[in-house]
Formats: sequence, C-alpha cells, structure tokens
Amino acid sequence: MTTKYVFGLDGEGRSDLVFQEDISNLPSFGPGFHGMDLWLNRETPADMTAPEDPVQGKPMVHEPPDGGAIFRVLDFMPGRQSAEDMLATHQNLQSVHVPVHMEALKDPTMHKTDTLNYFCLLSGELWALSEKTDVLLRPGDVMIQKGCMHGWRNDGNEPARLICVLVDAHPIEAA
Repeated sequence: MTTKYVFGLDGEGRSDLVFQEDISNLPSFGPGFHGMDLWLNRETPADMTAPEDPVQGKPMVHEPPDGGAIFRVLDFMPGRQSAEDMLATHQNLQSVHVPVHMEALKDPTMHKTDTLNYFCLLSGELWALSEKTDVLLRPGDVMIQKGCMHGWRNDGNEPARLICVLVDAHPIEAA
C-alpha cells in the first residue's frame, strides 16, 4: 500500500500525524494517464493553519492557482496518445494552454504551462520531450522544466511514476 502522510500541529501545538490516505490506486484522468494531486497551496508563503486536506474530494487541475503550487504523482502507461485523447485530457484538467495545431507538434502530449516544474522519476522509464532534444528519464533522474513546451512518452513495458511539484510562475515567451 502506498500512503500519503501529513504531519502538522495537533490541538496542543505539538507535531503529530494529522491525517493519512491510501493512494495506492491513482484515478485515471485521461487515456494512458493516472494521477492525483497530493497537496496544493494557494499562496506563497503557504498558509499552514488550515486543518483540512486542500485536495481531498477535488478534481486534479493542470496548473496551480496564481501564487500557489501543486504536489502530485503521475503514472504514465506504456503506449502513445492520440491528438484526440490529449485534447480530451487537457479539457479534463482545465488546461490553460491547449496546443491549437497538434498535428504540427513532435508528439500530441506537447504542451506548456506557466509554471516552474520539478520532476523526479520514481519507477519505469519516461521520455521527456522538448521541441529539440529529448531525454530518457530513468528512476532517480530529476528534471526542471521552466515554462516551455514539453511532453511525455512511455515507450517501455511498465508504467512510469513521476513525482511533480508545479509552482506558479511568470509566463515566458519564445524569442
């Protein structure tokens, strides 16, 4: 069983486990993708006084709120996604930047966000795609993605699990 544990202050002001959740079965949010937001903060510095889990019972969204951040886990299933599947996935996630001309992209998963992203691959292998150079991520590899076009592809035989932190950022434009 994979579990999310949250530590905070109890009613006496002492650190303690304040809640935990079984996250073994990640829900699907599009063909070939499973995932869940583990935590969300709406501002930086983060308000840590709220006693509830900010993602409990809420749908996963593509980008954090303005000034906020999201901590999530994603599983990429083996295989390729079609342009139609990716458009549906972007719609499910309420994506802000949905590519208009997907047929011109290197891969239908290509997209951008107005975020600074930190990624760590936990298991499997996953291609991190850019408009020029692609990199095969292996367990333990980390990647920082700075608001530019990127995509993902799992050419392996097993799911690839990626841990992600998405931080709201000022948008950048290509030169």
